[in-house]
Amino acid sequence: QDVMEFDTKEFNSQFFRDLQSDLAQLKSMQFIWSMIKTDPKLNEFKLNLTTNPLIKKRKAIVFTESTETAQYLYENLKDIYGERVIYFSGQSSSSLKIEIEDSFNPKFMNKNNDKYDLLITTDVLAEGINLHRANVLINYDLPWNPTRIMQRVGRINRVGTEFDRIYVFNFFPTAQSKQQMPLEERILEKLQAFHDTLGEDFKYLSDEEEVSSKKLFEDLNSDLDSEEVSTNPELAYLAVIRQVRDNDQKLFALIKRLPKKAKAGKVSDKVSKDSTVTFIRQGALKSFFTSCDEDLKQLSFMQAIDLIKATPDEKKVSVSSNYYEHLENNSIAFDQMLLEEEEVTTEKVMVAGNDAKTIRILKAMKSDPRFTDDQEEKLNKLIILWSNGEIPAKVSKDIIKKSKVVSDALELYYEIDKIVPPTYFEERKSQKAKVDGEKQIILSCYLKTGGI
Repeated sequence: QDVMEFDTKEFNSQFFRDLQSDLAQLKSMQFIWSMIKTDPKLNEFKLNLTTNPLIKKRKAIVFTESTETAQYLYENLKDIYGERVIYFSGQSSSSLKIEIEDSFNPKFMNKNNDKYDLLITTDVLAEGINLHRANVLINYDLPWNPTRIMQRVGRINRVGTEFDRIYVFNFFPTAQSKQQMPLEERILEKLQAFHDTLGEDFKYLSDEEEVSSKKLFEDLNSDLDSEEVSTNPELAYLAVIRQVRDNDQKLFALIKRLPKKAKAGKVSDKVSKDSTVTFIRQGALKSFFTSCDEDLKQLSFMQAIDLIKATPDEKKVSVSSNYYEHLENNSIAFDQMLLEEEEVTTEKVMVAGNDAKTIRILKAMKSDPRFTDDQEEKLNKLIILWSNGEIPAKVSKDIIKKSKVVSDALELYYEIDKIVPPTYFEERKSQKAKVDGEKQIILSCYLKTGGI
């Protein structure tokens, strides 16, 4: 790893005063920390290990987020398990991994090399290993990514297990921590998305995973500007569609048979004048438009849904004569959009996972005042590249790894500059949307203001 050197003269006097202030705060925190002699979380954990009938005298797997925590638990649980406890991290040897499999993989029971009852590990063992001689898994702390929780459980929830039940225990943040970091709620929302889209029937976190699609919708849309809540707010509506498909096949079949140019009408308190929302598609291009007598504008998916969504018992209204004028205006606006833009870009790729994390890192870096105009422009280009899904997943993964060890924004900038291949900064023609198909008016919703 390269070491960057800076001359003292490159820093202003305020920077040194800030460093001294930071150091004083860190020393104060260190002193307060040194006064703490008890660990209530560890004490509660040890109590459960020795008294809970579902855990004691059984083989169990404990997952934690860091090697340091795994080592800490290992040292503090020897008084309960003696030599029957082991921990494994990224620094552990391959021979130890073999020993762990001898104790936890049913395939190797005949080797008679069963040494351990409690395995403490990080996510390094969350994939690619069978540990289903145990049927108890404990998440000592929880990751933000629910996929990792599912991977952990997958170590013991496997075909060939001799157990009828799998038990998962989770340690949640305290009430004080929950106020600052709603970890449990965010994981539940994301896990519920897996349930609703993939049909998962295993509960990974709690009984609350059986929330209705309406509950999921409210949670996902509670703060649409927050990237951590959901990078794809449309997911809630996909969940609603799945609920209809699974629970009301008659309605689902009716929806599938709806003809093009389908129309509906409803009373709305969200418009000041009678209006019409229309969804139009041509080739890869698709968009919503709304118009009333004087006003016409293009809408995002979420803006359109907010206007046209309705409850099952909501009364319909007949469209008025001005509906057809609105429809024509929306159709013309769609055509005009194609004419005004020489190059029409396709819909953005849904950004999620490591790509979304990388974008958040780049946006956070931009707030640093030390960047030059050229550097800020390059950061903006990087954000666009990731937003368009043009950067390989391997590059995103490397940058996230680097961000965990490089805390300074300027230093991280130079590291990213070395990681991203220079070919991605070359001028490229914008991808042109395929608009060679026939224009289709898919559906329209007439919004009548006031009473019927």
